Amino acid sequence: MLVAGNTYLADFQGNLGVLLDPAKLAQFLSGVVISGATMVELLIQEHVTNGVGALIGPITVDMDPDRVPPPSTLIAIRPGMPFPAVQDMHINIHVTIPNLLPGITLRNKLSNPGPAILRNPNLIAFPPQNDVYQLVEPIDLEDVNNPGPVLATIQTFPVTVNPPTP
Repeated sequence: MLVAGNTYLADFQGNLGVLLDPAKLAQFLSGVVISGATMVELLIQEHVTNGVGALIGPITVDMDPDRVPPPSTLIAIRPGMPFPAVQDMHINIHVTIPNLLPGITLRNKLSNPGPAILRNPNLIAFPPQNDVYQLVEPIDLEDVNNPGPVLATIQTFPVTVNPPTP
């Protein structure tokens, strides 16, 4: 993360919950092509991540409660074959960094065409197991109460995704 010209590193733990139509997932897994694509829409229901870095201190990254992103997607690379696939997770987030920006809640600036995207370009099973997702582009963060100026930028945010454990 880049804040006030300084780069900081942090490790995170968290969860991201999605809602999907089980019938659409079954169609996807069977290779059924609908409207020229084999695709499943995923709706993010929960996103809570807590991190800490040696110099930056605690950081929270949560789902933006005010801005619902468009559906995330699971799209087959070759129509009629579910895998390999590209999975894009569209996220709008709130970020707090109390040690560096006390009392400020940050949110991602909406770029063209929209929210930040975490992508796995080579998903081979669903749900994912030890799959790594990378930001498509850095996330510029602005103050929720004073939008416009970029106060911080998440430069990279590799996320390893696993299904929930029973």
